[in-house]
Amino acid sequence: MNEGKNTLIGILAIILGLVVIAFPLVSVLTFSVLMGLGIIFLGIWFLVQSFHIWEKNLAAGIADLLLGIIAILFGIVFLGDVPAFEFLTFLGLYIVGLFLIITGLMSLVSGKDLKARGIGIMGIIFGILYFILGVYVANPFFLAVIIGAFLILAGIMEIFIKTPEEVEPSKK
Repeated sequence: MNEGKNTLIGILAIILGLVVIAFPLVSVLTFSVLMGLGIIFLGIWFLVQSFHIWEKNLAAGIADLLLGIIAILFGIVFLGDVPAFEFLTFLGLYIVGLFLIITGLMSLVSGKDLKARGIGIMGIIFGILYFILGVYVANPFFLAVIIGAFLILAGIMEIFIKTPEEVEPSKK
């Protein structure tokens, strides 16, 4: 049962990652809108992940749930270009990088297996990379690639790396 849930989360992460990477190629939307979509997709992944983690670690599940809601709200602000929140636009690069780093730290702290630690390390590395590229590269395509690559790799790990509970189901 858990294996099917991991496969579904993995497929969702891969699809969201591909959408984030492909989106800048098919449109000429503003940087704010691209950031908003990227943050919304990260928020969706956080929400799905929160329900998956909820059973294993309640605190991590609640943290992912809250982070998902906050990410989606920030994404809507950037997507909708709400004038009251224009001051956040210049912070957008840092907000997305921070979401990736927080995701990584949460996975490292709450995860007890190789998969969770791998996703955690990836989140931290991709978050730092997002900061660096965001400051020095003016093309938002590269920033979308970072978010998309994180989601795709996290999805692949969800599908193909098995935790000890999945390898040896507990006997009840």
